[in-house]
Order: sequence, then structure tokens, then C-alpha cells
Amino acid sequence: MSQQSLSLTEKDRKYFLHPFTALKAHEDAFMGKVIVSAKDSTLHDEEGASYLDAMAGLWCVNLGYGNPRLQAAIADQVGRLSYYHSFSGMSTDLAARLSERIISLAPKGMSKVFYGGSGSDANDTNAKIVWFYNNALGRPEKKKIISRLRGYHGVTVLSAGLTGLKNLHDGFDLPLPMIRHVRPPHRIWEKAPGATDAEFSQTLADELEALILKEGPETVAAFIAEPLQAAGGVIVPPKEYFPAIQKVLKKYDVLMIADEVVTGFGRLGSMFGSDLFGIEPDIITVAKGLTSAYVPLSASIISEKIWQVLRDGSVQYGA
Repeated sequence: MSQQSLSLTEKDRKYFLHPFTALKAHEDAFMGKVIVSAKDSTLHDEEGASYLDAMAGLWCVNLGYGNPRLQAAIADQVGRLSYYHSFSGMSTDLAARLSERIISLAPKGMSKVFYGGSGSDANDTNAKIVWFYNNALGRPEKKKIISRLRGYHGVTVLSAGLTGLKNLHDGFDLPLPMIRHVRPPHRIWEKAPGATDAEFSQTLADELEALILKEGPETVAAFIAEPLQAAGGVIVPPKEYFPAIQKVLKKYDVLMIADEVVTGFGRLGSMFGSDLFGIEPDIITVAKGLTSAYVPLSASIISEKIWQVLRDGSVQYGA
């Protein structure tokens, strides 16, 4: 059979390495669908079948497929300026305008925006910001990051370790040694029988505090959490959870990273999940809904408190 006569399914099996896929089973018998077009919330495959995309392309396509305003805006921008870098203080009109817009929508206290290409790399950036922040403050030992079991924070070398799912660790020598995990606020699997939501939340906060004390507060830099845990099971926390957690974080000067890659930009009915659950973040991770996945873009939104330390630390460490 010539290469030209291969079907799309056969070409996929022969050349395309899929993420989050049982590779041997996929090679033996194609497991998915080849999607060739979409409109609004409907997908169409190579055989002409149609499907309702109830997951919005893994929580990405907030504005639907084939949105005419987005098509026109992207085409216009490519015609005017397809790319320019931001090193050494250089910028573009859209970078400045988008940053202003994001800060205007973000929870109170946020100050600056740093861009990337995916939620995974944004969480890598967040770790670097946290480490630089503590180095600039003269606290070189304060580097550990606590995440949660069943949390999802990406698939890069660092962010896959932050993700609290065993299948992202096994075979990859992860997590990295500065990462720790605590239990998630999953009422069905984690809450003691008869406990109220307030009691359950306090138990989890006490466990977090115990871990911080075990590791040494001078070594624990940040806590990362999705407002609502998405890939780990769509876990909605009790309303008492984040207030109890943040009380512990503030006590030991541990930064709060809100991973809003899924929940940001209206997914939960408010602009940010932090607003809905009473989170006061030091750093916010966004991606997906930022562009409705029409172009790859992520961002780390940092607070004024962190910005001031980064700014002053740049005098010591350089550009």
C-alpha cells in the first residue's frame, strides 16, 4: 500500500504519538475519531458523523468552534503583525492591551502578566517565580511546593509532578524532590462518616499545617490548587475549605497559586474561580479560555506583592 493511499486513521496510527493514550492498544486498533471540522459545539469526523462536544475540547473552547469574530480578529492580526518578541523591554500593542484587560478582570491585588504557550509551562514559570521570589528575599531554603492528590497542573517535568495523579509519575521519575502532596477535598472518598463540611475542611487544613511543620516552614514556599479540581474528578470543595487552607498558608508565609486553567474566564459562572470560592491568590495560572484555544496562549498573573520583590530582585540577579 502506497503512502498516498493510507487513510487518515492509518496515517494517525503510523505517525502520530498521542498524549494520554494506551499506545500499544492504539497501534493495534485505532481507539479514537479523526475530527476534521467543527461549528459551535458540534464536531464532525472524517466519516461524516457528528458529535456534541460536551467537554468543549477538554474545557478549552469557551466561545465555541468557528466563532466568526475570533476568525476575523486572528486573520486581521496575522496580516498586521504575526509575531514579535518581548525580550529586552520590547513589546507589541496587543501584549500591552491584553495585559491591561486581564488585570482589570482578575481578583483584587493582581499586578502583572507573564505569557507562555500552555498551562503546563505557565505552572513551570510559577515555580521559577516562587523560587526567585524567595532567593531575592534571602530565603534560599524556602522552595518546596505543596499540591494535592487528584490535582491537575500539567505534564511538563515539573508540572507533571505537581499533578497528583500516579499515572503521570510512574515511568518518568516524578515528582521532583521539592514537591509534596496532601489530600483533596473529596467528600465521598476523603471525608469521615458523619463529619460536617466545616469539620472536614478543618481536618484538611490541619493536615496541611502538620505537613508544613514536618517539612519545616522555612522550606515550604507555595501551595498550588485548582479552585475546582477538574481532571481529578470535578471535585467541588466545601465553602469552608479555602478559608481554612489560607489561614494556614498566611500563618507560615506560604504563597497561594490558584491554577485557573480550567476555571478562568467564566467557566464556573464568575470570571475566576478564585472569586467564587474566596481564594486570595498570589499567582494565578490561566490558559484554555484565555483564547478559547484558537491559538496557544497561557499566562501567569502575579500579585503586586510578588511583583515588587521580582522588580527589586532583578537589580541583584539581572535581566
